[in-house]
Amino acid sequence: MIKYYEFLSNGITSALIKEGSVEWLPLPRFDSPSIFTRMLDEERGGYFSIKPIDNYEIEFEDYFGNTLILRTVFKTNKGKAEVIDFLPLSLSGIIRIYDSEIDMKLEVKPFFEYGLISPSIIKAKRGIIFKNPKSKEGIEILIGGEHEKLDNTEFVLKKGKGYVYLLYSKDLRYGLFSNKGFVYSEPYEALKKAIRYWERRVERAKKVSVYKEAYYRSLLVLLGLIYEPSGGIIASPTTSLPEIVGGSRNWDYRYVWVRDASYSAEALIKASLLVKARDIISFLTSMIDPSSKSFDHPLYTVDGTAPPAEEILDWLEGHEGSFPVRVGNAAYMQIQMDVEGTYMNALYEYFKENHDIQYIYENWWAIEAIAEWTKKSWKMKSTDLWEQRGVEEHFTHTKVMNWVAMDRASKLAKELNYNNEAEEWRSIAEEIRKDILENGYNQKLGYFTRHYGSDDVDSALLTLPLYGFIDPNDRRFLNTLSAIEKELTVSEGLLLRYKNDFLGNVKNPFTLVSTWLARVYIRLNQLEKAKRVIEKLINCSTTSYLLAEHLEANTCKPRGNFPQAFPHAGLVMAILELEERM
Repeated sequence: MIKYYEFLSNGITSALIKEGSVEWLPLPRFDSPSIFTRMLDEERGGYFSIKPIDNYEIEFEDYFGNTLILRTVFKTNKGKAEVIDFLPLSLSGIIRIYDSEIDMKLEVKPFFEYGLISPSIIKAKRGIIFKNPKSKEGIEILIGGEHEKLDNTEFVLKKGKGYVYLLYSKDLRYGLFSNKGFVYSEPYEALKKAIRYWERRVERAKKVSVYKEAYYRSLLVLLGLIYEPSGGIIASPTTSLPEIVGGSRNWDYRYVWVRDASYSAEALIKASLLVKARDIISFLTSMIDPSSKSFDHPLYTVDGTAPPAEEILDWLEGHEGSFPVRVGNAAYMQIQMDVEGTYMNALYEYFKENHDIQYIYENWWAIEAIAEWTKKSWKMKSTDLWEQRGVEEHFTHTKVMNWVAMDRASKLAKELNYNNEAEEWRSIAEEIRKDILENGYNQKLGYFTRHYGSDDVDSALLTLPLYGFIDPNDRRFLNTLSAIEKELTVSEGLLLRYKNDFLGNVKNPFTLVSTWLARVYIRLNQLEKAKRVIEKLINCSTTSYLLAEHLEANTCKPRGNFPQAFPHAGLVMAILELEERM
């Protein structure tokens, strides 16, 4: 297992921390410009660190039980120091509580707009204020404990107990040092409330007897990626962590993808966390356009609006020198035909789990809209779930998701006794299925292919039995599985998505695919194989059981944005399905 960043969240924004240093913190919310950006540029990114003055070792760096609250213990020749980091509930800020036998150094080096704008500095009685010179926004640092100021950004925290409280304000006139400052969180009380909050989030989840640590950490990641004011769940809290170091596959994932969000909702449903799953589904439902393509965009901001245009931040060198750094995501310009199916499957799984017929009645308009759109659009070419730019084909996985959309719509219509719609949509689903079996299955090669007329396989074909499109023991699928294992396996349990795309050859395994493979093995009753895949993925996670989008096959170093909802959702489902068979 690998030491890497630790992930904090409060359902409004998130932070990534490593060895006492906050290296990434967008404020005021997940998709805002970052204040600390050293993750993407060592020199000018900015950071917020609390560390011993003398040489140290990290004795402990992990979470408090089943929470998103981090505890770090430093060890020096002169003594130990403990720092507890958390994002207070409902606030755009971070609180760092320390208990130390030694003096420590506090460094606060913020830059606004992703490292572009140096702050104005305003002195305060118990700390410092950093103001964006282009606006009224700023961050305030309140130091609760004996300290010595070295300069405007560096302090010595004297041994003992205390805290450092950072709060963002859109307008500093109502900030931490204003007359209204008393209304904000009291640090020690806020810590107690945050611990209990996260513990309660998962204590009612379905219990498992295997891989408990990875299971609960994955659930907490999913919950931590939900933007609480809206229910939208982002794909990842970061931007531009490279899929391949030194390459250009660097994207901004701080948005709500219909596909990723639906898959995350499925995982929460399977784990019996139905309230949060329903929040995600309700957010997606509110995005549906009943008069045109159901989802106008494949992704949305956390408040439901279209994401900003993709831009390159050319003043940042990129993570480990991997340029460019991007914000925004041009995938929102794509027409992706699979996303309606992912939503419909999540909605159907929600209904199967708790039979909330009233919720289905209230959202019948959305079901009808998706069915009507899919009925008239399923024969069109599309980009695929991997979002290749400038590439449109009849992708087999996309067609299967068209089938899923119509199949689930038909089944839900039947539950509501809308028999005419149920029969019509079932008939269209069967037409789509027939088309896939004729064109997505290559008779000559004996397996399903990436798109109609292709000879290549794609790991997304592993989902065919997961959605019930085909029996996992069907010879056509078994041949497909064998081809995927042969062509895309990098090492046991680690697979590529595909061999190449619009940017050329791919290199690093895609972590979500391992969970699909494990779930296929479970359906084939090959439980030992499934366990080995799950264990490989867990062993390649970080020491805190966090997973990135990709990883390096030989080293297990996380690559791509981190942590990523997709593999954590997949791991939850794989573990629960394995539990059901044991």
